[in-house]
Amino acid sequence: MRTFPICTLCFGLALGACVEWPNVPDPEGSVTSTAWPVLLPLADLGRAPTGADGDLEAFEDIEARAARLRLRASVLRAPVTDQDSFDRLRNRLSR
Repeated sequence: MRTFPICTLCFGLALGACVEWPNVPDPEGSVTSTAWPVLLPLADLGRAPTGADGDLEAFEDIEARAARLRLRASVLRAPVTDQDSFDRLRNRLSR
């Protein structure tokens, strides 16, 4: 008796998969694929910008953040073998 609803559901899903979906336009103000940023190789991010001082200041902020993230990554690579080492790791990361 339980197989009837399951079979009906499967049949409905299979039948719905055969239907051609309507081409619905994007709503106003929606994010399209052209709004996403361009991904750059990491090698291009290591060069200092040439131009306004604001760009250089932003670059230095990014460099400082990258250095902090590298330090945090090196802390996370430490082996955790027991509860004490886990607590030490948690304390180092909470700073």
